Amino acid sequence: MKLLKGMLLLLTALCLSFFLLWPKLSTATAKYAKETGKKCLDCHKKVPKKGEDPQLTELGKKFLDNGHNLPK
Repeated sequence: MKLLKGMLLLLTALCLSFFLLWPKLSTATAKYAKETGKKCLDCHKKVPKKGEDPQLTELGKKFLDNGHNLPK
């Protein structure tokens, strides 16, 4: 019984850690900026908030059309 409680506690801690550390949507866009070395405003006219129109620049449109890869 003690082993079962310990395993349940460990499983609960792992699940909680997973959900707390899961990346949010806003960090995904920051991830692209970090990977490409570009600033958010290189592709966006203004930094979009969740649910807003992204208002892309020409570079941003090309980036989107190119499968989230910088155009050559």
